[in-house]
Amino acid sequence: MPFQKTVNIKQAFGLPGEFYDDSPRRAHTFKMALNGEALPTFGYAFTATSNEGEAQPGGSNAFLGILVNPKEHALRGGLTPSLTLPAGAVGTLCDFGRVLVTVAAAVTPTSLPVYNTTTGAISGVAAGSSSAGAGNAFIPNAKFVFYSAAADGLAVLELNGFANAPAAGE
Repeated sequence: MPFQKTVNIKQAFGLPGEFYDDSPRRAHTFKMALNGEALPTFGYAFTATSNEGEAQPGGSNAFLGILVNPKEHALRGGLTPSLTLPAGAVGTLCDFGRVLVTVAAAVTPTSLPVYNTTTGAISGVAAGSSSAGAGNAFIPNAKFVFYSAAADGLAVLELNGFANAPAAGE
């Protein structure tokens, strides 16, 4: 057996919806709802529905966060791996922290993060852009950090809470 000649500085990425590191984070649980036929998917963006305590993938209501902790959920429907949850399941949405997300299009740390309002899929637009693009919305107070990512690759999305977040104790 030859001697090790390479030492990695960073650990390999995990799954979409996992936390990137042990930096501070904030997350809340919500009941998952469908947005049309779009299933709740880990590492996707979610917004509020008209029902209190319920979240949907994509949407145009108040942004709630990114679906995280894929390893907390039991596998449904046999042994086929899946990163989706059924409607009615309870999921955790992160609104503050660094999360691994799959990006639909290539991004760099200067790209502005956006999500598809139908599915919740995340991508980016060029820095300084005033438009999120057709069928997309900006993710508030968020940015891509550390790495560039190719289309369908993993990126690190840093969520920094919201301008309209309740004050402590509210």
